[in-house]
Amino acid sequence: MSFNRTLFDDFVASLGLRHFNSGELLVGRYRPDNGPPPIKLWHNMAPTITIVDALREELGSSVKIVSAYRTEAYNNNGNAGRAKLSQHQAFSALDIQTPGHSVEKIAKLLSSWQNSKWFYCPLDFQRKAEKVKAGNIPFGELPRKWGLGPLGVWFTFRGFIKPYPSKSSNFVHIDTRGETGKDDEE
Repeated sequence: MSFNRTLFDDFVASLGLRHFNSGELLVGRYRPDNGPPPIKLWHNMAPTITIVDALREELGSSVKIVSAYRTEAYNNNGNAGRAKLSQHQAFSALDIQTPGHSVEKIAKLLSSWQNSKWFYCPLDFQRKAEKVKAGNIPFGELPRKWGLGPLGVWFTFRGFIKPYPSKSSNFVHIDTRGETGKDDEE
C-alpha cells in the first residue's frame, strides 16, 4: 500500500488547524515496523488533533507530538507499556509533551474539557473502527451538533487522558475513543 503525502497534506489542511501541520502528525512513521496511517483511518484523528490544537492555543506555548499512528507490528514490538488495543493503532490517539507545564497540569486541564467544552471541526469527520489481532479497538460516540457552523461539526470531548511523568519521557496520552465504558490503557 502506498502513502499519498499530498492527499494527506490536503486532508490535514481541511481540518483548519491553527498550530499543527501534517508533518507533525506523521511523527514516528520511519521507525522500524511503523509507517504512515492508512487513508481509511485519517478521519479518526480529526477530533483528537482539534482538541490538541485548542490546547496549544490555551497554553500559548509549544505542544509537541511524540507519538501518533502506530502499526500493529510497531505497537506490539515488545514495549510492555503499550496496550494491545491501543488507540494509536486506530489513529485516534496522541502522546504529547508540553515544555514548561507539568503533565499533571495538562491532564487536569484536558480532563476539565471532557463532556463540557464544545470543539468545532470544519470537516464532518466519520470515524472508522479498527480491528487488530487482539480484537476490535474500542470506539464510542462523541456527542455532536450540526447546523451551527458553515459545513463542519461541533463535538464534545470524550476520551482517555493519562499523564506519564518521568525524567526520560514526560508526556500526556490523549485519545478520543468516545463513550465506550472502558478505560483501557492507551
